[in-house]
Amino acid sequence: MNEQHLNDYSNDLGLALSSLELIKENKYCLIYMATSQEGPCIIKKYKTGDPKLAVIEAQALSFYHSLAQEEPRLIDSGEPRLKEEKRLLSMGFVEGDPFSEVLREARKDASLRKRCVRLMEILGTVLRTMHEKTQRPGEKTSPFIFEYFDYSSRRLEGIPVLGRLLFKGLTSEAKELAQAFQEEKIVPSFVHGDFVFKNIHVKDERVGLIDFANANARSHPLNDICNLWFALANMLLPKVFKRELLAGFFSGFGTMVFPEIAERFYHEYHRRRWLMLKLISRNPSDVAQGLRGLLTFAKPFAHGVVDR
Repeated sequence: MNEQHLNDYSNDLGLALSSLELIKENKYCLIYMATSQEGPCIIKKYKTGDPKLAVIEAQALSFYHSLAQEEPRLIDSGEPRLKEEKRLLSMGFVEGDPFSEVLREARKDASLRKRCVRLMEILGTVLRTMHEKTQRPGEKTSPFIFEYFDYSSRRLEGIPVLGRLLFKGLTSEAKELAQAFQEEKIVPSFVHGDFVFKNIHVKDERVGLIDFANANARSHPLNDICNLWFALANMLLPKVFKRELLAGFFSGFGTMVFPEIAERFYHEYHRRRWLMLKLISRNPSDVAQGLRGLLTFAKPFAHGVVDR
């Protein structure tokens, strides 16, 4: 434990920290597990000179905290603390097990499978509530969405050999699809931005969301829905179980008709993002997953985001 960091972070955040342990580091931030007078917490120290990323995550966490105050089935992470000029952020620790691990355990456990379906229903309800509370009529979808869509398309098209064989024309197609989406003037709303099972903790009959670093105030629920769909499609679970999980999710989300261009855009956005991350990875296991996805579920948009 770095005593200097412990003292500095305590002073900057107004927390009496008694422990501080680095648990993860990426190109954006250092992530610590800590203990304060309020209990266990997570502290992030952003590396960039611009505090924008820390501010965005703090705002997203504050919104999530307000949701948890109204929804008892959500595990609260509390009101975040931000020291903007130091790019320092703290949040309460969200207890529970990663949903990804629970789903794997449920493959041969009928009672656990039923619990997982109930938890998916809660997630559907949460996403519906997020959308209803944060719609921004008259505003445009965040430019970042289209920039990343273009980036993913270019990276796929540029993969040696495979790019020419399977992804030729993706970049020009992405521009056309993005333009058609923008012309439809889809009403944007808040999204988690990395809505996958490893970022969902579960305990008993409650769920908790973590890692709001990719939150976006002007996207669409289809962003999170498609992200979750691809994550589920990639998991080695029985097909019947996957259908049950999706049915539970949409039971909670309710009936909402999406414009076809929105379904097409966000399906392709996450298909290309997922394939890019897998196929350009240096990890052979990721590449193998990407190739398997190409042959099975990671197909171009056809008849809707998911079978509902």
